[in-house]
Amino acid sequence: MNRFYVFKDGKQCGSTATKDRAVDLIRQYQKDETHYLLRSEFSIIEGKEEFVPYPSQQKPSRKKKDMER
Repeated sequence: MNRFYVFKDGKQCGSTATKDRAVDLIRQYQKDETHYLLRSEFSIIEGKEEFVPYPSQQKPSRKKKDMER
């Protein structure tokens, strides 16, 4: 699944499913800016989100353990 990651001053502040939503998110953050000289820099990166499962937590059987020694 492709995602669009939004960064504010180099730190990730959110992710969205579409580029239009990412731009909307940036516009929301920009509305909250209060000082005209202290504006944040925003960027969008498109990437693929992948989930990496933990390795199996099962202990090896005794037979395999004894064979390795």
